[in-house]
Amino acid sequence: MKHLPFSLFIYLESLLTLVGAFLPQNSLAQNPEWAKIAAVQESLARAQTEENRLALHDQLQTLWVEALSTGHAFDVDWSEWNNAVVDLGQDDERLVVFTWNVELDDRTQRYGGWIAMASSANDLGYEFVMLSHDRDMDPQDSGRIHRHDKWQGGLYYDGVLTRDHKNPVYTLLAWDGADALTTRKWVETVEPRNGRLRFGAPRFNTPEGLLKRVVLTYADAVQTTLRYEKGEKRIVFDHLAPDNPSFKGQFAFYGPTLNYDGLEWRKGRWHFSPDIQVQNKDDSSPRDYLDPARRGRQR
Repeated sequence: MKHLPFSLFIYLESLLTLVGAFLPQNSLAQNPEWAKIAAVQESLARAQTEENRLALHDQLQTLWVEALSTGHAFDVDWSEWNNAVVDLGQDDERLVVFTWNVELDDRTQRYGGWIAMASSANDLGYEFVMLSHDRDMDPQDSGRIHRHDKWQGGLYYDGVLTRDHKNPVYTLLAWDGADALTTRKWVETVEPRNGRLRFGAPRFNTPEGLLKRVVLTYADAVQTTLRYEKGEKRIVFDHLAPDNPSFKGQFAFYGPTLNYDGLEWRKGRWHFSPDIQVQNKDDSSPRDYLDPARRGRQR
């Protein structure tokens, strides 16, 4: 693990008191271990140099291992902590996914995270794994299965629990800052198999065939919708195309066409539905996930 620069360490110590004052009173973040994690997350969001961001990223991974080992992961209201968190299921089917990102100076991303799964066989009440970002893994590869120790990275911001017969299937929606030209969103499943987690399974029936994930890649300057609609029980996303047909396949020129496609769960698979009707959401509906702010930009 990289050591924190001394000036950054002093800053973290002073930030602990400030963060603790603003943490929700009903959250276990009042515990010193969890408060320190919140302070490091706040510092990571404010860090100005790549060296400091990477040092804080390494520190955060170590702190999470220590905190998750105390057995309180399922006692926290995760909506108070991070907008890139997914909490699905109840009791023995509960699964929590927590992720964060570090933007490097070349505008590519490094990711960290963990997954906690309910387990009656474990004294903690759950088992957890840390996600190890392998930057050689391509999130755009719709035909590959990834493991937690060779994870493609990304921020998981929403999800839904469905069933294939009696087996739970956890579907996650993800964001990836990609690079200076493009951004990605995708939908994939995460499923436990023989004590391991696998990201991506052939559950997406699309015009391109049976895929392990559906990936949207588009111009960095635009926003694209990818959301789960509880009322309709479907996943909705923008139909993307280049602004000029001559740029087909050059995703830095892709953006929404104002048409929408969807995915509907039937018989253990997500089935593609083209050109669906989408109504404007009312004020009571959850807001679309907003891409994390890039340094030097406004949200």
